[in-house]
Amino acid sequence: MSDEEEDYMSDAILKGCEDVKPGLYKSSKEAQRRIQQAKQEENRKKRQKPLKVIEAEKRDEGLNKSLDSTNKGFALLQKMGYKPGDGIGKSGEGRREPVGIELKVNRGGLGQEAERRKRAKELEVFRHQQSLKRKKLEQEAQHNFRENKMSEQKQRSILKYLKQSQQVCEQLDENKDIREPLKLYYWPLELRPVPAAEETEEDADVAEGEDEPEINEQLGEVTEYLRTTHLYCIWCGYSFDDAERLANDCPGNTAEDHDDL
Repeated sequence: MSDEEEDYMSDAILKGCEDVKPGLYKSSKEAQRRIQQAKQEENRKKRQKPLKVIEAEKRDEGLNKSLDSTNKGFALLQKMGYKPGDGIGKSGEGRREPVGIELKVNRGGLGQEAERRKRAKELEVFRHQQSLKRKKLEQEAQHNFRENKMSEQKQRSILKYLKQSQQVCEQLDENKDIREPLKLYYWPLELRPVPAAEETEEDADVAEGEDEPEINEQLGEVTEYLRTTHLYCIWCGYSFDDAERLANDCPGNTAEDHDDL
């Protein structure tokens, strides 16, 4: 070994070596390995995305990005004096944003989507009309039901007052020694005179009441008869002394006239 060559066991060789503590070199390698694994895992996750998802993300990214001078059409507009944010046209009242893109995601023919929306709108209008008709019919049914109920109650009330009037009429006629009613339905059915044997079948039918008017008309006739003949008001339940007092003290010949009493 010549004098010019340095001894590898000398201090000069040892001073030139990097002082590395035990364990640090191994830890550095482990950290690099973990970083590499994390990158590989991230790339793997990206690769696992479906192609449609990646395309949609790229498409949304491109559509959401505003146009700039790198777009040739936008650059031409800028050369003609257009400024971003202004409307196109001479007075600047035109469109401010490009025409939106409507992606066709199904396999229907051209115009099919418009036809489908038209039919859906017509169906919606039809259903709305049917709903209005159904509500109207329900309201009419409820109204008719209430009217029928009121009519039934009114009929029962008229029949009750008619029976009372017939009973009073028979009693007052008997007090005046009137043996037969002016009309058969002025008296109760069970108190009407029995037809004679020589009467014809037609007379018997009339006696049975086949030609009698409606009960509201019967009530009006009987009450009017009581007022004119006996000075009696079925609604007041009182016999007046004379026609003048009847006219002055009795409000009328109907139940409605006596409602406020």
